[in-house]
Amino acid sequence: MEQAEITDHSTATTKNDIGSMANPAVPWMSKIEEHPAWPKLSRLDLTMAVEVPLLRFKVQDLLRLAEGQVFESTFSDTEDIPLRVGDVQLGWTEFEVVEQKIALRLTRLV
Repeated sequence: MEQAEITDHSTATTKNDIGSMANPAVPWMSKIEEHPAWPKLSRLDLTMAVEVPLLRFKVQDLLRLAEGQVFESTFSDTEDIPLRVGDVQLGWTEFEVVEQKIALRLTRLV
């Protein structure tokens, strides 16, 4: 249980409050590489996702999907597409073709 002190201005503060005012909080680490588990964390697989919203795409379009179909996106061909890992946006990308495979070029970080 914390002890409370009464100051000259008749306000109650706890000893923890007083200590934190004198010594501002310092992060316990400044870089993720300093985390003790970093050697294992750095090797974890992540799934990155790029979502491309399509114009006028309906359930019937989904049911009738066929090879060779082209769908219009809400993005212009010059607009960067968000890159995410889970719910966290990491940056923006653009599509590119590399050795006949679709690729993403990272254009900006968040």
